[in-house]
Amino acid sequence: MPETEHSTYIKVEKEKLYEILSSSEGWNAWFTDDTSLTLNSDGTGDIRLGWSDFGSRKENVEDSGKILKAIPNKSFIFQWSPGESRTTVSIKLGKYKEGTLVSLRETGYSSSEKDLAACLGCAVGWGEALTLLKVYLEYGIVCKQDL
Repeated sequence: MPETEHSTYIKVEKEKLYEILSSSEGWNAWFTDDTSLTLNSDGTGDIRLGWSDFGSRKENVEDSGKILKAIPNKSFIFQWSPGESRTTVSIKLGKYKEGTLVSLRETGYSSSEKDLAACLGCAVGWGEALTLLKVYLEYGIVCKQDL
C-alpha cells in the first residue's frame, strides 16, 4: 500500500514544535483555520482538522480522528480519513544541529481509486505543510491563506 514520507529541518527547538503540534491554536496559526483537539494526560485524544476556502476550488474541508500518542517533544501521532481508509500520521521530532528534524510518515491507504487519489493529494499536501511550518516558525510568515 502507498505511504508518504517527508522530512525537513526547522531551526527551532523541538519543545516549540511540540507546542505547535499539540494545540488547536498551534495548528490554526500555520496550517488550518478551524482545528480543535483534546489531548488527555496519557497522550491520547481527539482531533478535528478544518480548512475554510481551501485550495484553488475554495472548498470547506473537515476531517476528524483520534490522537493515538503524543509524547512531549518527541512525537505526535494521529489517525484521520482523507480518503475512504483511516490513515495514521506519525510526526517525529529529533534534535538536529541548532534545531529539529521533523519527520512525517502517513500509512494506511488501500489501493482503491479513492484512497490512491487521497494519498497523492496528501503526499503533496504534507510536503507543503512542512514547508509552511518551517516558514512560520523560522520567519513568522503565515502563508496558509494562499493555498
